[in-house]
Amino acid sequence: MKRMAVMVGVLLTASLFLSCGKKAESAAGPKKELTLWTWKVAMAPGFEEAGKLFEAKTGYKVTVEAYSPDDAYRNKVLGAANSGDLPDLINWWASRNVDFTNVLVEFTAKADAAYQGNFSSTAFSNSIVRETDVNNWANDPEVSNVRKSLKAGQIYQIPIDVGGFFTIYGNNEILAKVGLDNKVPADYQQFIDYASTVAKAGTYGGFIFAGGLPDVYYNWMGRAVEAQYLSPEGSVALWNNRAKMADPANIVPLKFFEQLCKSGAVLDGIAAMNIDQGDAAFAAGDAAYLLGGTFTYGNLAAMGMDVGKVFSFVVPMIANSKITRPYGINPFPLTALSIPTNSPNQDAAWEYINFVTQDPDGIAALCNAAYLIPAGKLDSTALAKLSPSILSMYNSLVDEKSVTTIVDDWPDSVGRRLPHEELYKDMQRILIGEMSAEQAAANYDRNMAAQWATGNQ
Repeated sequence: MKRMAVMVGVLLTASLFLSCGKKAESAAGPKKELTLWTWKVAMAPGFEEAGKLFEAKTGYKVTVEAYSPDDAYRNKVLGAANSGDLPDLINWWASRNVDFTNVLVEFTAKADAAYQGNFSSTAFSNSIVRETDVNNWANDPEVSNVRKSLKAGQIYQIPIDVGGFFTIYGNNEILAKVGLDNKVPADYQQFIDYASTVAKAGTYGGFIFAGGLPDVYYNWMGRAVEAQYLSPEGSVALWNNRAKMADPANIVPLKFFEQLCKSGAVLDGIAAMNIDQGDAAFAAGDAAYLLGGTFTYGNLAAMGMDVGKVFSFVVPMIANSKITRPYGINPFPLTALSIPTNSPNQDAAWEYINFVTQDPDGIAALCNAAYLIPAGKLDSTALAKLSPSILSMYNSLVDEKSVTTIVDDWPDSVGRRLPHEELYKDMQRILIGEMSAEQAAANYDRNMAAQWATGNQ
């Protein structure tokens, strides 16, 4: 997700340098300073807060430089990788598809199974090169030679934060006006009722989501609701043409979406909103509830919202769902830290990585100031140091398989076929009142039948 843009090279604090990572050395050896680059403006304060504690502990000052937007940062890092002018630490997307691993320190030996045991079970899922990656890259003419040289099992980055979808944020300042502050709805119907109550008061909207992006509602809310109500197997059948959406038992999740849209709870204008616009409207106090992920919290803070007003809860299920147990959100890795081979301070940089992922003080300093969820498994000492909002989101994440994991394990084609894309567009039509749930379901069934008739499945 793109964050708020700032001019490339703008210094976030008076301590930031324009040295592009060059290290000054004296006769006594490397200067006791680490330079860290990031593109996440909201994360910079966290790196800095952790840096203050790290300096007190080790004597190494940590200087943070943020470059945004995303493309500008990518170009900055790739250019420095070619010139050998990288910093001591690089904050990057948690990804195996990194085309400058040839100038990064390999962590494979250090980050062994015992080391990974200190992290959530999914934390390294995007950072470890897989055998399938190696095979796919070898036959792809667009893949760089750097990536093609990688071997299965190699690791060049350590994850520092994780997140998940299926999260709804509430603005307690607005909700308190109707007596709903800190109240978590028991089910989907009650959520509609709560959001409608706010909207009917006449001053604020009830609910915001990025309605201008057709699949956001489904992938951030509807998937979990559907899998809970129909069962994961029922959802898979529906999306693989083994069941009809128009059947009374299967149309219920879509009917709830229609009810939400017709209830008056949805903020006017969201049919044209992207993710950042929706976040900005919520941050400005335009509505009581916002659909997002755990990562949205930091975005709201970066937009200037007083996040002390905010509480969060997982997307509520429909009453009488086939799976009635509460579900947790299985996290996925978001960003990671790497160390360039040109750094003269590699040992200190490695120590900083471990400080912000495994030391309770470092974890709390980074996560509380940057509004992110730590990738490491936390003991009671670390948990006690997290802010209440971060702790609440951390506790909503689970390592065990959940409904949301099973949904994520669907075949890649599920949700990406043409009939699915058409359904997302029809859901936009439901949002603006141009179509009913029954019409959308009939369209979907007709399109799925046509797709299967062609044999293109």
